[in-house]
Amino acid sequence: MAHRLVQRGHDAVVLTGLPNYPSGVIAPEYRGKAWRLSFGELLDGIKVARVILYPSHSKDGNRRLANYFSFAASGSLRSVALRGVDVVVATSPPLTAGLPAWLAATTNRAPLVMELRDLWPEAAIQLGYLRGPVARRAAYALERFLYRQATSIVSVSNGIRQDIVDRGVPADKCAVLFNGIDPQLFSPQARNNHVEALKAEGRVVGLYMGSLSAYHGLELALDLLSQLQPYDRFRVLFAGGGSARPALEEAVRHRGLSNAIFLPSPSRVEMPGLAASADFCLAFVKQSQFSRWLLSSKVFMYMACGRPIFAAAAGETRSVIEEARAGIVVEPTPDGVACLAQTLLQMPDGSRFAQFGANGRRYVEESHSWDTVATSYEQILLRAIAQQWQRRDV
Repeated sequence: MAHRLVQRGHDAVVLTGLPNYPSGVIAPEYRGKAWRLSFGELLDGIKVARVILYPSHSKDGNRRLANYFSFAASGSLRSVALRGVDVVVATSPPLTAGLPAWLAATTNRAPLVMELRDLWPEAAIQLGYLRGPVARRAAYALERFLYRQATSIVSVSNGIRQDIVDRGVPADKCAVLFNGIDPQLFSPQARNNHVEALKAEGRVVGLYMGSLSAYHGLELALDLLSQLQPYDRFRVLFAGGGSARPALEEAVRHRGLSNAIFLPSPSRVEMPGLAASADFCLAFVKQSQFSRWLLSSKVFMYMACGRPIFAAAAGETRSVIEEARAGIVVEPTPDGVACLAQTLLQMPDGSRFAQFGANGRRYVEESHSWDTVATSYEQILLRAIAQQWQRRDV
């Protein structure tokens, strides 16, 4: 998004931490450079100011909170030195990122735009990061404070917007902008040599790409692998990191499933080839408190690469796939997964599945390219700036 705003003639500064996702370890090339990098590095025309933090993506609640609050503290110290800012955008989660953003907005008398990519603190509580009643009350107080301070709130799903509106946030300050995709980068013509080699051996290759977390119901993935295990032609690639990956790998070994292949987390430039070369792509979202607002952004990558999607999913992820007519979605239950496996046994029966891919590609080109999203985002930011100036005049 920042890249496209720069292309449109705006200046963008990103305040973030030292890279440590998803491993929880600071990337080697950034170690020992926090002081220098706090003054900024230039990436594709975007100034990126990095601050020190406690690196962790552990399931342990205390370590996760140390990660969140260490960035909030160091980011706050750095944010007050930012000058000449017209608008400040805070991306949550974690919600604590709103603190340095609020300080930057206050210092510059600029509007604050809160961007919600998950619903916190609900998600943090469900995942076990916020266990004590005091911590939970403090988190909800922070949420209310930031929503009051925000000129605009941008949600990445209709479910998130509806939730906060139901809790009293004015509807006219809440907008919905789905995640976007770059249809030039994520192209049906992209290729991956490893996947192509598997297909040359006669394999039917499925892909699960992106975060492996507790949200996604990866027990459903295990069920699908078990259903496909008797059919040696199937291979399912898992390309991504996340807190649930070690447990998934261990479960695959324990069950003796030979049809799963785990790849390192791909770089962004590697993702299109993996998706476009695969015969089909997978998405899982289990029924939970998250599913009503969770929209798995990987489905836009799959669609842009023209691949049919096979999903066991609930909530907004299901709705988007069905709206795009980009694949087959079943209930996220063992019976649903069994039906999904039976459908996959028809691969590569061709035309029906090819049409899913074509539908998805058309859907993202028309509605969800980053250029389209950037146009809407730019208008939200300009409107927030105009509202701030009106308040100053009053």
